[in-house]
Amino acid sequence: MKLRLRKTLVLALSISLCTGNSIAPASAAAPSIYESLTGTAGGNINSTGSADSIGFTGNWSMVNSNKNPGPLTGLSAVYRNSFNSKLKFPSNSTFTLPVNNTAGSTTADLWNLYYSARQMTSAVNFDANGTFYLSFLGYSSISVGSWGSYVVGLMNGLPTSTTDTSKNAIYLGRSYSGAPTIQFTTANVAAWNPGTYSATGTANNPAAPDGNAWFIVAKLTTAASGNDTIQLKFFASTDSLPTSDSSISWDVSYSTPITGNYGYLGVQTEYNGTIDEIRGGPTYDVIAGLPTLPTIGAPSFVSTPSKGGASAIVLNIGASGFVRFYVDGKRISGCLKVATTGTSPNFTATCNWKPPIHGSHQISADFTSSDPIYTNTKSLMTTVQVVRRTSTR
Repeated sequence: MKLRLRKTLVLALSISLCTGNSIAPASAAAPSIYESLTGTAGGNINSTGSADSIGFTGNWSMVNSNKNPGPLTGLSAVYRNSFNSKLKFPSNSTFTLPVNNTAGSTTADLWNLYYSARQMTSAVNFDANGTFYLSFLGYSSISVGSWGSYVVGLMNGLPTSTTDTSKNAIYLGRSYSGAPTIQFTTANVAAWNPGTYSATGTANNPAAPDGNAWFIVAKLTTAASGNDTIQLKFFASTDSLPTSDSSISWDVSYSTPITGNYGYLGVQTEYNGTIDEIRGGPTYDVIAGLPTLPTIGAPSFVSTPSKGGASAIVLNIGASGFVRFYVDGKRISGCLKVATTGTSPNFTATCNWKPPIHGSHQISADFTSSDPIYTNTKSLMTTVQVVRRTSTR
């Protein structure tokens, strides 16, 4: 569910607001889960997770699972940093790799299943109408053939043994066919274990222009009754993310009835597959990293403006940057690039204005952001009554 915050701006001093063509204020939101996988190469993923992870409870744990063909038991959940220096976000995403998480190597992984899971603070409820989005970075050194599979998934519980089929999982990622894949199966197996997938996109998804580094976006649409829908899209770093998921042409989709709460995040990789920077949340913008509109109000006045007298116009905004002020659509001299002051999320820009004539005037402002996570925007408009000068010259 999306929560929209609305602010009522109360302005005194005979000021009224004209909002007919204004942009509604918005603010940047954070994902409900975030995990930047870090660790010691070759060490098991059984720690509390990355220091900056959010939305989880407890530690990562190795999942009781089996892989067939291959080792049936004793499967490890080993952290590998092979190739993670090659991971890249799309060109217009504001997300970046943490500076301590780019030490990649070219050492090949083993042919083992690396499978760990961690409980989320809030589960995804498939028995209610809603949406949940996931995004993560994936890389494989081989674009075709049966190398470098990786998936991220949601699980409704942890198997008690390698033969426990009572728990289910939804896996999303790259299959051994080199295609975008959705797999809905029991949680005690590798995503590719059954040999067939619930849904796959075009086989041998073309190599990314800069070498098989992908940003994967998934949308899970849950329904109180009937089918739930899962959609998956791969973006290269040279791609530009759309501003809305409604304009995404999904690589693969899958619909089926799913019941219950899925409260675990699972990751699986095998032979040179790499996963990192996992985000989840109720809206597309929080997992895509697109710049958002900052909160912004309307210009206000410290005191009632009078003809020929100095008057301070104040604009409050939720991001740092520069503001250009206007009166009746014309730029105010001396207020063409006013720097904001303050600290996040409360910034202020002040314009010192001397009204040349009395009467009614419309005051507005343009904001240029210096923070890449916010877009430029326009303020609401203020109509102010400039009074006659009361003092004599």
